[in-house]
Amino acid sequence: MAVECTGRNVEVTPALKNLARARAERLERHLGGPANVRIVLSHEKHRFGAEIIATHRRQRWNAREYTTANPKAAVALAFEKIDAQAMKDSEKRRDRKSRVSRRLLGLEEPPTPPSSSRKSARGAAPAPERRVVRTSRLAVKPMSIEEAALFMEDSDQEFLVFRDSSTESVSVIYKRRDGNLGLIEC
Repeated sequence: MAVECTGRNVEVTPALKNLARARAERLERHLGGPANVRIVLSHEKHRFGAEIIATHRRQRWNAREYTTANPKAAVALAFEKIDAQAMKDSEKRRDRKSRVSRRLLGLEEPPTPPSSSRKSARGAAPAPERRVVRTSRLAVKPMSIEEAALFMEDSDQEFLVFRDSSTESVSVIYKRRDGNLGLIEC
């Protein structure tokens, strides 16, 4: 861990250095390794500012905080920004590692033979293969058609499957392209 403190128009006190070291150690725990941290403290008119540049491996994070009247608060707020940036990057890295490629799952389309590419060049485009994607089961709730219409107006769903309370049959209400609602009774 390397913490470098610089002051512009302000003296860097041992208390500020200790605060910076403590926050850098906390940052290193999030990152899982040593980080280089540069802190530039400044004092302009009535406000203190803190600019922090942290590097870990090949990652670099910058944060500036210039709106406080206390140098410790400026350092703390700037480190909060650095922590948030580092956590976001580590989550991205973690998510990227957990993803499985489409090729390994077998979802990638096989390469088309050259003869079919000639047909598509002449104007006859091959139809894409359709798949059925299962979603979660829907709860079919008993309600009247008016209640279902009110529910559809308030929600952003495209359709609703419900049991008609008057006929006890399953029905589907859906939003039409013209803005009206359609009803399918089974």
